[in-house]
Amino acid sequence: MLKTIDLFAGAGGLSLGFKMTGQFELVAAAEINENAKATYKKNLVKDNDNFTFIDNVVGYDFSQLNEDVGGIDIVIGGPPCQGFSNANRQKNHLISMNNGLVKEYFRAIKEIKPKAFVMENVSMLRSDTHRFYESTKDNEEIEALIDAGFEIPKREDILYITNRQYDNIDFKEIETVDFSRFTIPKDLLQLLSVLGKNIGNKKRFPIYLEKHSVEIVKQIDDALNAGLYDETIVEHLEKIKNVLSSITLPNNKEESDYKNKLTELMLQVSKQEETIQYIVSLQKMIETIEEITSNGLIGQYLVDDEGYLIYKVSSYSVNDYVNAILGGEYIQKGDTVNAEWFGVPQERRRHIVIGIRKDLYNEVDIELPKAPENLVIPTVGEAIMDLAGYEVGYNKEYEEVAYLGEEVLSDFAKKMREGSFSVKNHITTKTTKTALERFKQIQPGKNFHSLSKEMKSTYSKPERTQNTIYLRLNPDAPSGTVVNVRKSMWIHPTLDRAVTVREAARLQSFPDDFEFSGTKDSQFQQVGNAVPPLLAKGIAEHVLKYV
Repeated sequence: MLKTIDLFAGAGGLSLGFKMTGQFELVAAAEINENAKATYKKNLVKDNDNFTFIDNVVGYDFSQLNEDVGGIDIVIGGPPCQGFSNANRQKNHLISMNNGLVKEYFRAIKEIKPKAFVMENVSMLRSDTHRFYESTKDNEEIEALIDAGFEIPKREDILYITNRQYDNIDFKEIETVDFSRFTIPKDLLQLLSVLGKNIGNKKRFPIYLEKHSVEIVKQIDDALNAGLYDETIVEHLEKIKNVLSSITLPNNKEESDYKNKLTELMLQVSKQEETIQYIVSLQKMIETIEEITSNGLIGQYLVDDEGYLIYKVSSYSVNDYVNAILGGEYIQKGDTVNAEWFGVPQERRRHIVIGIRKDLYNEVDIELPKAPENLVIPTVGEAIMDLAGYEVGYNKEYEEVAYLGEEVLSDFAKKMREGSFSVKNHITTKTTKTALERFKQIQPGKNFHSLSKEMKSTYSKPERTQNTIYLRLNPDAPSGTVVNVRKSMWIHPTLDRAVTVREAARLQSFPDDFEFSGTKDSQFQQVGNAVPPLLAKGIAEHVLKYV
């Protein structure tokens, strides 16, 4: 048995796939989310007293763990990869903790020196596009690698921070500004940010004002009483407060002047849109500057010819870093695989990197799985239609229901039922009247865009709605990539209701005896984030060819 550790394990889809082969022994895993951790423990290591669960990989002593378990053979996992360098004016992604987690993954490999490693969903290793910014946190390490002969070429990037001017803030002296005098509490920022976004939305704006205008006034009062703010912040917050306080809505919506007062309040708040945006955009600028500081980026603030506050910083590619940090000890290969190739009823492409230690395999290259010939892919109908007759729940606690035993089962459904005697996690979201009317109009394989104009009226910009929203699954084809189907409001192929956690889990190839823990939304999120176990099993079997 190959001793295996799963870093950033989530609910355990990758671990489960490796375990399914019968050749890998799970000895440790790392996951910071409590609900996902509870799911992992319940299903994968509930009776294993010798299993180690790592709460946080940052700074963890993997060398000691390796010694304690008598040597770890395989490291697997999918480190979060959002937030990599993308220097453009619309969307800067600074080096965040998530980027640091990629480095923690490779630190684990360096300390453990496993026979092999598998990284999932790490397409940043394919090209020069994804980069780390130069930082005081690891500058010595990078320079040492360069001195040792590894090539880590650097380039200059520009982060565009803002081109908006703010009173009493001199961009040329930005590093000396005391931002505590300009920073409002995060809860108040959230309220004002959503308020600003809803201005102009005929449906959401009045509802938001009704629910939150009093709370915003209270939070502004609390903030002004507690903080020593710059005079411009005080002025802007008081403007917003005075407008929200100028018109008091009656407690009873049935009062004759309620609608008139609400309309007047909406009009007055709309006139303060620029004031709200001033406060919100200033907070976002401050957050960006704090992120630069907290991550120790090495660079320089400047004002460009167009008036943008920018930050010049050097960067280096993730790929160059990985090659250097592994010290040439591993031969590695990355490629995109599709879950369909492994019997998953879902079109789900993921980039997989497999690394094999060179003293075990000294060939020039390694192969990654390819699509098999005469591929037969299970359909959505084959995956979930046997569950259509079971009553769904709407709370996170679902009383599991014994199989009826009367259904006609596809080969895939039979595989999912192996080892289980009941339906679990068959929970979904209650359908509102508006949503139900939409559900009824949408045909299999169609989505929000197929609705009539009248049925899209609650969306301010319906043309921008993603194709995954209000998607009714086609029973005669595999599904698209499973995400958080609750947020996307995926619809059952034949029933006018949303897809359940169990149905989404089936589409991901989780067997029915795998039970999810936590809140309803967390269960949906765990399923959407997971590596399909049958895909993981296929990757695990491929690794066995080399170790």
